[in-house]
Amino acid sequence: MSKKWIAVIALYLGLLAACIVVLYAVPSVRGMLEKTYIAEFGTLDVKDEVSAFIVRDEHVYVAKQSSDINRLIEAGELVKAASAVVELKPKENADSTAESGSFEDIVTKLGKSAKETEKGYTSEAGYVSYSVDGAEAELTTERMGELTKADYQNLTELKPKQVPKRSCKKGEPVFKIVKNGKWYLVFYTSKENAARYHEDSYASIDIQGEAIRVQVRRVEELENEARVMLECKSFFDGFLEARTMSTSVTLASSEGLILQTKSIVEHDGKEGVFVKNKIGEHVFKPISVIARDGERCVAYSDLYLDAEGNYVETIGTYDEIIAEPSEEDLASIGIKVEEAEQEENTENTENTENKEDGNQG
Repeated sequence: MSKKWIAVIALYLGLLAACIVVLYAVPSVRGMLEKTYIAEFGTLDVKDEVSAFIVRDEHVYVAKQSSDINRLIEAGELVKAASAVVELKPKENADSTAESGSFEDIVTKLGKSAKETEKGYTSEAGYVSYSVDGAEAELTTERMGELTKADYQNLTELKPKQVPKRSCKKGEPVFKIVKNGKWYLVFYTSKENAARYHEDSYASIDIQGEAIRVQVRRVEELENEARVMLECKSFFDGFLEARTMSTSVTLASSEGLILQTKSIVEHDGKEGVFVKNKIGEHVFKPISVIARDGERCVAYSDLYLDAEGNYVETIGTYDEIIAEPSEEDLASIGIKVEEAEQEENTENTENTENKEDGNQG
């Protein structure tokens, strides 16, 4: 080997040794390369974006005879039972053509649920609507547990039609009453995600920028996914026409120290993080998580009670948290890197399987 190559190799080895010394022998430089963040007090909202079906109780009234119509109540107004919604004046010409085309398909879908009216009075209290689509007979609070996902999709895709305003044939719809009170949001999600919902607990949904309180009424585990039903009582603009809703469901809003999920390590069945102390050492501290949204979580500060009722010292505000614990950190508390990777792979596999199950539904 020539002297030139020997010199090049010697220079390379010298630079490599210098880098090792800089990285491992000089704590201040090594610390500059560590990813850390400060634990700060804040609020974490655990949210779920959902596309849901709206279920409410509605009653469609059809004319007992061909009639001229005079509307007495505006759409969207709330009326009492036994109120006159429209005035119906019998017509001699029973073969008159309806204003909005045929209602045969809708009347067929309504079946026996349609209520016949001779003079235009309602027997129920509720909101007045002059739009029908035929889903009123099936999409009810009584039947919502029997309907399949395909049923919900088909019923909510029916096109609404305005009922006649001036004249109608016998048996044609003349108005609808939407019950004032409880209505429901029904949506489908993965079994893993549905585990965050607990029956009779409360949450909130976003309707036109306003947080509306709802109650979790039912969580059902199906073959490949789960079905969640939320109960609501608030009326909103557009409610009478809407059959579906895309919204954010806030399951929890918790205050505490905000942490990154990737910082958390599980050791001996307990979760914790590594904190960098004043002299640069990485110290493992147990934590108690209040709520999590996947990428972040909120944890108790200073002290918390464990399952045995003992007070445990934990992290505090402005502690410097190691963002991604190293092999050296894990080894310091007896965790082998191979074991940690195996646990992570198992967890990722389970999450993937759960997502695939949800997608199949």
